[in-house]
Amino acid sequence: MKLAKNISFFTFFNLLNAAIPFLLLPVLTVYLSKADYGIIDIFNSLNMLFTPLVALSVVNSISRFYFEESIRLPVFVKTIFRATLKYGIIFVLLSILICAVLLLVIKTELAFPPVLLVISALFVFFSQISEVLLALWRVSFKTVYYGIFRVSKTFIDVALSIYLVVSLGYGWIGRIGPQIFVMIIFGFVAIYYLKKIGYIGKKLEYDHTYLRRALSYSLPLIFHSIGGYVIAVSDRFFVLFIEGAESTGIYAVAYQIGMVIGLFQNSFNQAWVPFFFESLNKGSYKTKRKIVFITYLYGFGMILMVLIISALTPLFYDYFIGREFRSGASIVFWVLLGYAFNGMYKMIVNYLFYLKKTKVVAKLTIGVALVNMILNYYLILENGILGAAQATAISFLLLFIIILIKVLKVYKMPWNLREGE
Repeated sequence: MKLAKNISFFTFFNLLNAAIPFLLLPVLTVYLSKADYGIIDIFNSLNMLFTPLVALSVVNSISRFYFEESIRLPVFVKTIFRATLKYGIIFVLLSILICAVLLLVIKTELAFPPVLLVISALFVFFSQISEVLLALWRVSFKTVYYGIFRVSKTFIDVALSIYLVVSLGYGWIGRIGPQIFVMIIFGFVAIYYLKKIGYIGKKLEYDHTYLRRALSYSLPLIFHSIGGYVIAVSDRFFVLFIEGAESTGIYAVAYQIGMVIGLFQNSFNQAWVPFFFESLNKGSYKTKRKIVFITYLYGFGMILMVLIISALTPLFYDYFIGREFRSGASIVFWVLLGYAFNGMYKMIVNYLFYLKKTKVVAKLTIGVALVNMILNYYLILENGILGAAQATAISFLLLFIIILIKVLKVYKMPWNLREGE
């Protein structure tokens, strides 16, 4: 019941959070050009790339070490917060330097404005500050606080975007500007709340031992995240440089529709991971059987969602999407399939995270990412933007299979539910 309740709350708030910008989609596809939408998608892709780099992924360690009794949690969180500030500021300064070099040295016109690098670095820096608070709320199952924080931020962001894009006609700037502005504001809100509940004081305690333990867990996750990023997002850049900005915009709209499954599996995973780690700590056979049963049920649900949403896609394009974007309807099925395989992978890879085998995960993810880039190049040349979605789906399937094989070798579970203890 506890798991079902938390999954329901996370799913509700994430659905509500995603529904707000999703409802903005028909507006953006009417008031923005395909090139504008392509730039917005590149900004979102940069955010995904920078997320593991800005603070060396140390925030991810909160979810894993929260359940260890040997950890003094307030000191651990203060250490993570201080490291986030330090590494984040360095990354923002580096992004400013790179932007300046691009503007001064490279004379040819780039595929996207270099200033996006700086804006994205700032956006991710403040999002990581907020993530310290959100991670604590997730592992302690304070879903209402988590939901109000995220939904409020998104509502303000979208309201400002509608005003700037529709009323003032600011194009892509009218969509990206509110995102960075609102993220900075809520970053300071997170700092205020962390201080209020005692995780930030006048003096930030700093434990080098805790930081080393956090980095030993999180540093391999940088390469894992970059590999995952390459699989999930590099298709945009291949489309941008091979097919152009307008095709990237068409592809981005199709991808946003397919992200419905991504939304569900992300909501599920946020509630599942704390329950999963806590359950494996208990180690009982009954609990393990329950985990396996839920895993099978989840996989079946992923495939069912692919079939249902694919059937509804033509109707959505007919009634909600601007005419110039409708050529992307055929892409949605492959995007849905890719997210389904990605969801199945997330269920299995948690075993390796529990065992702290993040280096193994990083190596396997990087390997599949290299395969993904090869697939992207050849399939886009062969099938256009459809080939990009096919490359992503195939890569997520490959990653799921490889991780599953590894888990079967290193962690024993009652995968055959018919067998007794």
